[in-house]
Amino acid sequence: MIKFALTGFNIQHSKSPALFAAAYHNNRRYSYELLTAANIRNAITSFRTIPLQGMNVTAPFKRKVLLYVDLFSEEVERTGAANVVIRRGNKLIARNTDVLGVTDAFIQNGVSVQGKRAMVLGAGGAGQSAAYALKQGGAHVFWANRTIAGMKQVAQRYKIKHMPLIKAPAHIAQVDLIVNTLPLRTSDILQTLPLNESHVVLDANYEYNPLQQLSAERHARYISGLSWLLWQAVPAFFYFTGVMPDIPAMRKVLFRNDETDENGRNDEMTLSPFGNEK
Repeated sequence: MIKFALTGFNIQHSKSPALFAAAYHNNRRYSYELLTAANIRNAITSFRTIPLQGMNVTAPFKRKVLLYVDLFSEEVERTGAANVVIRRGNKLIARNTDVLGVTDAFIQNGVSVQGKRAMVLGAGGAGQSAAYALKQGGAHVFWANRTIAGMKQVAQRYKIKHMPLIKAPAHIAQVDLIVNTLPLRTSDILQTLPLNESHVVLDANYEYNPLQQLSAERHARYISGLSWLLWQAVPAFFYFTGVMPDIPAMRKVLFRNDETDENGRNDEMTLSPFGNEK
């Protein structure tokens, strides 16, 4: 059996196992489990000893995992974060499919990022991936974080305007797209954002949906983090197995009843090749 897993903190309610099962119709060749670990070093040790063929990586391990891999893709080099680790022989390779996840979350909901003005809130692994994705997609990006020190160098490399989080509400009127990757402990400022009907909002957190209610109240277009989850999972599962997953089946796991974040416009994705591994 070929084994895969997810590692990170507070993953017990993750949708990834069900998503993986749907992607491959419970193919008995594959198994997918939750790998809880106190730190990324322990997770990588388990990865090698189980052994796993591939692993999804979530917060707070997306940056530190780079200390324990042998090769990484261009997106990882640019963002300084990875959400996928793949075994190739004795080598561990890090990739970042969050970048594609952001782009396709907008595209699959009928929203173009080309030429749009975008605000990314948060500068962790997800925030860096979002900023890079939007910049690569042709958006004009503003970036806000609670502290500036951790993002200044990256923002300068991307040529992105950056600012303290406290100044973000004053700039919201200037943007079209908002991507929120802030941890919940910093969510108070989110309720001060002057959203309006011209905004399209994407939350990274699909469990708590921090900006969903405010978006509804202010008539902003809202895209759940479930869309991001889906469209980062599709390339991740492809890189794991070499086989494209069943996207309609994955969508059914995530979007049920009256959930309409995914319009089902297109079951294909913009799966572009990653850069050379380094």
